[in-house]
Amino acid sequence: MQIFLVLFSFILVVAFQNCGQTGFGVLTPPIVDSLASGLPQDDPLFGYAWHLSNTGQKVFASSQAIAGNDLNLLKTWATGNYGQNIKILVSDDGVENVHEDIADNFSLTVNSRDYYTQNWDSTAAPPTDSDFHGTAVAGLIAAVGGNLKGSAGVAPKAKLYATNFMSDGVPKTSDVIADQPTGKADIVNMSWGYPQTSYTAIEPAFEDQLRVGVDSGREGKGVIFVKSSGNARIEEIGRGVDDYRLGFCVLDDYNNTPYTINIGAYLATGIVTNYSSPGANLWVSSTGGYDGIKAPAMVTTDRKGCTLGYSNSELQGQSGAIGSGFQKGKNGNGGCNYTVQFNGTSSAAPTAAGAIALLLNEYPKLTWRDVKYILAKTATDANHDFDTAENYLYSINRTTYANHKSPTGYEWDTGWITNAAGFRYSNYYGFGRLNVDKALAFASSYKTIFSGAFSAFSQSTSGLNLSIPDYSATGVSSTIAFSSNLSIEAIQITVDVVHANAGELAIELISPRGLRNVVVPMNNSLDQTANMSNYRFLTNAFYQEASAGNWSLKVIDGRTGNTGTLRGWSIKVYGQVK
Repeated sequence: MQIFLVLFSFILVVAFQNCGQTGFGVLTPPIVDSLASGLPQDDPLFGYAWHLSNTGQKVFASSQAIAGNDLNLLKTWATGNYGQNIKILVSDDGVENVHEDIADNFSLTVNSRDYYTQNWDSTAAPPTDSDFHGTAVAGLIAAVGGNLKGSAGVAPKAKLYATNFMSDGVPKTSDVIADQPTGKADIVNMSWGYPQTSYTAIEPAFEDQLRVGVDSGREGKGVIFVKSSGNARIEEIGRGVDDYRLGFCVLDDYNNTPYTINIGAYLATGIVTNYSSPGANLWVSSTGGYDGIKAPAMVTTDRKGCTLGYSNSELQGQSGAIGSGFQKGKNGNGGCNYTVQFNGTSSAAPTAAGAIALLLNEYPKLTWRDVKYILAKTATDANHDFDTAENYLYSINRTTYANHKSPTGYEWDTGWITNAAGFRYSNYYGFGRLNVDKALAFASSYKTIFSGAFSAFSQSTSGLNLSIPDYSATGVSSTIAFSSNLSIEAIQITVDVVHANAGELAIELISPRGLRNVVVPMNNSLDQTANMSNYRFLTNAFYQEASAGNWSLKVIDGRTGNTGTLRGWSIKVYGQVK
């Protein structure tokens, strides 16, 4: 299992090879008015929080943000909506609940779970010195606003509680994993997942708990489960000379249920990050940032003191150099209680969780399905950072990755598509970048469209024995005439494919109206893994379309040398019966 944090690796070269900038842009901490009004904007590190108010700041990095690329939430804050009393569980490695910028928002009336001591009635503090991820996550969600300390969370008056199951000292047993969606939360933040260099099937008990949460949580309105998509866009697979492959969040089956809101990450420039795991199961994208050196990361809470957390250079490489010593207690960070190095989809999920808290605080009667609809309806488009016609590893290095060139006439991915219900979708942003003020404005006149039950119907075909041609854009197709008619809220497909190298294969789903979604692009991080034996994937691209009609599955081989067989597949549609 992985906590989704990105630091220094090969992918830095990919994103910033043409940057041409050196040195660190050191900012003077914002001047604080001694007669502060108690607003989050008055907090001394707020000026570094580009995700809250992007003014083009550098935040000590060598390149700067582009103004306006933030969560767009200041109008919502101006109404006095700070997420008051919304309960958010931080499912992570613990939270330093006595932190100066967390303590007042950490709820002692809602039981946290300390898996290290098996104590249900605890603060779930970090058990070991190496546990500091959850403290950074918690600060992005609900660091106290207007207390003239640190920065502020997206929902700076929400209530936090925690589990510490991701601690190195806690065994990841089935029952511990399954516990994560449980409890009295309105929102659960899960900035973790499994490696995407192989396929990981979900723990059935975990999926059952998600289902219980959306069915009965929040007095029947449903808990909102927010999950990081992963940092696997470029994976080092260690199985060959050309060691890097493209990862996708559908390869982690914990992301393949309709019950989670999967979050991708974008940079302070507004563009999808070069680490954020893409996939057909994304919902929206939020602020993730970068490494804090080449481009701005996120400002948030850190373990207290200069020997713990991100200030510990032994743990985090170059952290002591960031901001000419910010991480070590200088430039407004006395006590080393904050970091400007946090990043990854670990950052994107909590900022989304905080945004949803603002939505629920203003409109508490919204169901989990309403929340998903509103986010999808109000998210904004953004540019891709690659040509969708071709695998971008091949585009970057056509010598090393020469055998990743797509078959003649094949479009590797589709970029933005518009489905028959009018929703725009991208495997790299989901429905787009989260927009808080727009979501709240839309919700003000929204009347639920979900009058019917959340249902699921499935059909399958087996015994096909259809040959997959080697390195051919034609591929092989199979069609299921789906008889049930629902307004689609999610689609799962399960495939049974025999092939010597599953990483070569692309899996596409084509709707009755001809819309194509590349659910698994070819030449991916399953490279040199044999077969797709009943692998389940989820796509959101067909949201709110009608399900009845002929659905086609297409399998395409993207590299020479192997052939295979499609033996069968199934489609399961979730939604409301029309």
